[in-house]
Amino acid sequence: MEYIRIPRGTRDLIKNEALLHEYLIEEFKKTARLNGFKPIVTPTIEFFELFARKSGEEIKRSMYVFKDKAGRLLALRPEVTASVIRAYLRSLRGEPKPIMLYYVAQCFRYEEPQRGRYREFWQGGLEVIGDRDVDADLRVVSTATEYLDTIGIRHYYIVGNVGLYRIFMKSLGVNEDDQDHILHLIDKKFIDKAFKYSEKVNPVLKDVLRDLLSMNLNQLNELIGKYTKIVENKVDALEEEIKRTIDFIDMLNEIGINAIYDPGLVRGLAYYNSIIYEIKTQKLDISIGGGGRYDNLTMVYGGPSEYSTGMALGLDRIILILKKAPIIVEPGINVLVIVLDKGRDMYKIGFDIMKKLHRYGLRATIMGVRKISKALSYASRAGYTHAVIIGSREYEKRIVTIKNLVSKKQVSIPYGEEIGSIIEEYMGENW
Repeated sequence: MEYIRIPRGTRDLIKNEALLHEYLIEEFKKTARLNGFKPIVTPTIEFFELFARKSGEEIKRSMYVFKDKAGRLLALRPEVTASVIRAYLRSLRGEPKPIMLYYVAQCFRYEEPQRGRYREFWQGGLEVIGDRDVDADLRVVSTATEYLDTIGIRHYYIVGNVGLYRIFMKSLGVNEDDQDHILHLIDKKFIDKAFKYSEKVNPVLKDVLRDLLSMNLNQLNELIGKYTKIVENKVDALEEEIKRTIDFIDMLNEIGINAIYDPGLVRGLAYYNSIIYEIKTQKLDISIGGGGRYDNLTMVYGGPSEYSTGMALGLDRIILILKKAPIIVEPGINVLVIVLDKGRDMYKIGFDIMKKLHRYGLRATIMGVRKISKALSYASRAGYTHAVIIGSREYEKRIVTIKNLVSKKQVSIPYGEEIGSIIEEYMGENW
């Protein structure tokens, strides 16, 4: 039956993977809010033009694009930053700056599926709008690091600066389409192709690219003296980007975040124009996220100039890493309230107990059954830690029986007593 299959590049999240997915989202939101970020929720579908204007070659080719019934060209979002900027221009321009936003969203790209890469995938992102200083970039990265530390992901950052490349290419008269193509080739590690293409565009550019790709962080200032005549009136901009890169990496390392410079990191999104970075794990050699500055992306959509920076984490890749890790997704007490199916009064007591447990902060579910033994068997297999039993004996004596499904011990108490505290105090794992 074709219809019960799922499309290639998608997947069902069930059992522990689904719990892990929820846990990662909850922890990301909590960490973002603790660091001063506020939520934003944008549409899953947008006008195609929103992403086509400044997303880069690869994303343009991999978008899911379709026409609606009115003939408008729409796309499933391939990423969220463009949507955030659109929302800012529509509704948030009058807010005090910097504006700090977070999101958790599904995205879609028609790419070849591989380990940790799906056509439907989840991102957790952070964006800061209206702050020109490197402090904004540090705020984003430190928040991401706090989250990754919380969930137990050992990681480090590799940092580049696409602004250095763009300054030289603009100075040499290279148009934006050619700039984007050269950076795309470098991003995909097709260095020889990038050299050949740049030589056709401008013979001098090949030598500049060779220097940019070979210099370490401490050598970057040599670019200023060596290419002063080429950059001319952009010397100040070049100096600022070099300083920003050095300061960013030095400050990250000073606050205990491992960061190294990689001159070949340019990333595929065309809107990045300064510092960029990827987050790598020490467990698997894959990138689990990345970001950078995209100042003036607002101008692409007809808005005023504005500073902005942000990043996104790939939650699917994080799940891939954590699936084998000894992480407890649903710790604590989980109660099944078992009611013998003998009338409304017994159900009323059961629902009253469930509500008391919820108010006490405990997870609890009610189940009406014909046989208590079957319900207890189900509760043990389904991962419940405790059962609250209301059978015929309990109903007649106005009591409830509390059973610890781990230790198999149980106690009966009057129905009116504070059941939540009793479960927590006397029915814990060691009871």
